[in-house]
Parts: sequence; structure tokens; C-alpha cells
Amino acid sequence: MIENQQLVINNLEEKLRIFTHSVNGKLIKEEDFVLANTEIPTDTFNILLPKSSHIKNAFNIRSSIENMSLKKYPFSTWIDSRYLNDDWQDLLQEYDLNEAERNVMMKLENTLNVGQRKSHRLMITQVRNFEELKEYKEVFLSLFEGTPEKDALENYFNKFSEGNLGSEIQMFIGRVGEITVSTGLLIESKESYGIYDVMTKETFRGKGYGSEMFQYLLTQTKDKQKPVVLQASEDGINIYKRFGFIEVGEMVVFE
Repeated sequence: MIENQQLVINNLEEKLRIFTHSVNGKLIKEEDFVLANTEIPTDTFNILLPKSSHIKNAFNIRSSIENMSLKKYPFSTWIDSRYLNDDWQDLLQEYDLNEAERNVMMKLENTLNVGQRKSHRLMITQVRNFEELKEYKEVFLSLFEGTPEKDALENYFNKFSEGNLGSEIQMFIGRVGEITVSTGLLIESKESYGIYDVMTKETFRGKGYGSEMFQYLLTQTKDKQKPVVLQASEDGINIYKRFGFIEVGEMVVFE
């Protein structure tokens, strides 16, 4: 049986695969790490994901990182706190990566008992065409207003190809009237579903739209026996617990 933390790591790896290939980037996959290189200077989508506490091939990691550094491609590292030993700490410090945040890994055993939405203030639509993708992008970019990362993400989404997405991924937008105010992303891997990008535009927060989108995502799982995983900030933990999620680990983010 796959341990809970590994479910989170495997689902994140699937997300990296999908979102790297969707812009024809390079996914370097080794036994002890995965490195997503979108060939775009964005540390939101360029991610190093360690898969073991033991660094089996430091040369491969360094050569991959240095290739990105030469091209001035920033990246972030998402590491299970269980793996964060001296070897990984030293390697991350070598490339001036500093701890930026810690997220709680969470898991819902299945979606057999997920109820339907009580409110329908949001009109939720699955992204199926270029115009709907533009609306998803608009909400996503609004969270990076006034930062250099916004320009990089604009470049990323301009290269984004829906044709490279498979049936494992479902992207959603939520509208209030004619205004798109929220997004949600559901990714199916072999062992789990993962929830990402539950975002709401700043001026529309505090109205329950994020919770409504989140519950809707839980109703969209085809295999109700599969667990659902996510990573939560401290602000979101109690919301997810209300839906039955439990804490299973911690992910440390370096930037």
C-alpha cells in the first residue's frame, strides 16, 4: 500500500508532467528527483521535486540545475519534510534557495459520501476552449499582480497547448454573472486525485466562492473509491478538515 505522503508526491509529479509537456518543456525524471523545466523563467512551474532522502546522483541534479541557471530560469523546490536532511539542505543552499513556506499535505480517503453543493452562486464550467482558458489565466495571473512572475506566467500561458492535455486533467472556472471570479484544477494520477489552483480574485474573496468551487471539484471524481490529496496553507487547513480531509505530512517550499 502506498503511504499517504507518497500519494501527494506522485500526484504532484503527474501535475509537473502535464504542465511541462503542455508548453513543450523538458521533464527530467530520475530515481531520486524530478525536475520540471518549462524553458520559461517561472518558478511557479519550474520545480525540483525530490523523491527520496538519499541523493543517488548529485551530478545529474547539479548539471540539470546549472543548465537552468545558465539560461536564467528560476525554479522552486518542493520537498517532503521527511527528506529534508543535511545533504538536501546543503544542495539547496548551494544554489541560494531559501525556505519560503510550508504546506500541509492532506488526504480524503474517498469521495463516496461527498454531498452536492448547497449553494449555486457560482456558475462552474469546465475549460474546453481557448476563451475559457483565457478566463482561467486571468484569475491565475491576478494573484501575481505587480510582480515579475506575472510576465513569466503570461508567457507560459501564451505557449500553453490544450491539445497536450489528457483526460487526467480537468480545469474549471467559476462565474458570477458575466465575471469569472474563481478557478479549480483536478488531476487524476494512477493512485489518487489531486486538487490544485482553487483561486478567487481578491475583490471577490470572503463570499464562499472558493469553498463552493472546492466542493464542486470533489463531485467531479469519476472513481469514487480513489483518495483525494492536496497541499494546504495554514489558512485553508480547517476548511479542508470540514470536508473530511486529514493531515498526513508537510511539504517545504524553497525559492
